[in-house]
Amino acid sequence: MSATIEHNPAPEVPVPESSVPVKKKYILKIFLIITAILSPIIITVTALYIYGTQIHNEEKIYPNIMIAGVDVSGMTRFEAMQSLGLHVYEERIENTMISVEFPDETTFFVTGNDVEMRHNAQEVISKAYSVGRGRSIILDTISYIQRINTDEQTNFNIEIQINEDILLNIVTAHTDEYNNRLNASEPVIYEDKFIFTKGVGYITADASDIFLSAEIGLFKSLNTNEPVEIIYKLTDTNKFVTEILDIHENIFIEMISSEFDLETISATESSIGVNFDKFAAVELIRDTEPGKQVVIYFDFTHPEYSQEHLEGLLFRDLLGKRTTFAHGDSDRLENIRLSSEAINGLILLPEEEFSFNGTVGQRTEERGYKPAPSLLRGQTVTSIGGGICQTSSTIYAAIKPTELLVTEQQRHGKPVPYLPWGWDATVYWNYLDLKFVNNTNYPIRIDIKIEGRDVTAEIWGTIIDDFPVKEGWND
Repeated sequence: MSATIEHNPAPEVPVPESSVPVKKKYILKIFLIITAILSPIIITVTALYIYGTQIHNEEKIYPNIMIAGVDVSGMTRFEAMQSLGLHVYEERIENTMISVEFPDETTFFVTGNDVEMRHNAQEVISKAYSVGRGRSIILDTISYIQRINTDEQTNFNIEIQINEDILLNIVTAHTDEYNNRLNASEPVIYEDKFIFTKGVGYITADASDIFLSAEIGLFKSLNTNEPVEIIYKLTDTNKFVTEILDIHENIFIEMISSEFDLETISATESSIGVNFDKFAAVELIRDTEPGKQVVIYFDFTHPEYSQEHLEGLLFRDLLGKRTTFAHGDSDRLENIRLSSEAINGLILLPEEEFSFNGTVGQRTEERGYKPAPSLLRGQTVTSIGGGICQTSSTIYAAIKPTELLVTEQQRHGKPVPYLPWGWDATVYWNYLDLKFVNNTNYPIRIDIKIEGRDVTAEIWGTIIDDFPVKEGWND
């Protein structure tokens, strides 16, 4: 028996439609939509570009633009130049002229050509041509279309310009020439007087005033197409009052007498006073006929004390002097030198007290002083700074014959070899000192010099009865 095998085919699986055709449909649809939207824009932009290119190539001025009352819309720059009738401006510039007459009846002339008078039409036309332009062809075209559809106008004016520097130079040259002709009539100032001539000579022409009148006259001549005459007049006939006051201010010097300056120990500046009665001078000139000369003499006031005089008195007289011989070794001489240097050139003002210890200071090795023999209570001992008593003793011996007031002084316990008995002055730090007061009315100076082994002290001051004393010196 044969078996029959039944064959059943596999079930069919449904296959989905491909996604690729679907995407293509969407893309196509979007493309058609975008094309529908952009087509008018593209067409418009293209049309604007083509139209703008044509306008740009024509190089014509945009609509609604006026220059000096002339409508130059749609004109090239050359056509605008022709339509403005610029030959009229140029002819008037050729005919522009002024004359300026000075008070002495001299005259100078200025023409439009002299001052480079010109119009700025070309600059204005260039500005008019630039209206609405300069961004891009499309934006410029939009601006062009907007100007067609508006009644608003853009107006430009033509201006006439001159070279003001040239005009000023011309005016200044003629004004200076006029003023120079009148120099003889201007005030002449000497060391002891001044001479004044009443009349127009003392009033000078002002170039700035003439420049302004000339500039106004040139434009008036341009507008009227006729020459313009300018008569320059000096308006201030009483100006001599101001002139006299100015002269007084320039020559016036205050009289100043010299005094001693206590801070600088010197004489202050002095001056001889220079003056004149300005009110009397004004009245005198007012009563003088025009053209007549008036001589005004200066008054001079000399100071009681000049700076040179006082400086010559300062430290002029030698009040006292003494020279002693320094014995001993080099260390002792060095101590004398150090103490002398500390005092040399010291200035004492009136009523100021000198202190040897206060001026020289403590004698220490750190300050350069050496151990050397010195007298202490009549005994010879070695001490730092030994020998400086010769410095103090030499100063005391110099002032002893003077009227300077000694306020502290002690002699040594026994005579010293370099001075007579009683003419010496011993010193010891914080114990014995040499002091004296400048009881004169004048500053004094202490000079000490060492030459070899000679020690010299000099006291310089002033000996005079009427020496000027600054207030407070004798209080």
